[in-house]
Amino acid sequence: MTDQPNSNSTQDIIAIIENKDIPGQSIALKYLSDENAFVTSGIQTHFNEKEILIPSHLIVINFDLMATIVSAILEKLSTAHDMESTFAYESIFEVLGKKYTMTEYGNYMKLVEKEEEV
Repeated sequence: MTDQPNSNSTQDIIAIIENKDIPGQSIALKYLSDENAFVTSGIQTHFNEKEILIPSHLIVINFDLMATIVSAILEKLSTAHDMESTFAYESIFEVLGKKYTMTEYGNYMKLVEKEEEV
């Protein structure tokens, strides 16, 4: 497992989420080929929290949904940071009827769709 995104090349960036209230505060979404996943880049820098790792199949299935989930997490991070309060990634949450989990994965928090329990 690689600890950090493998390059700083802008060619690896597929999207950038910018904070509309704080110019210059942006989070990039990069492809990490070693993990066949996408990772955020900037959360550690701006908020001193772990970056988010998203398996590539989730991005391929619904890029807009994954971007919306990451944006919502970033909004919570930013609010907690602005209020100087504690932030913690939610271990399980639901979006549009599907459950997702966030678990520690090396230097990342891995976002995965929770399997249905039988």
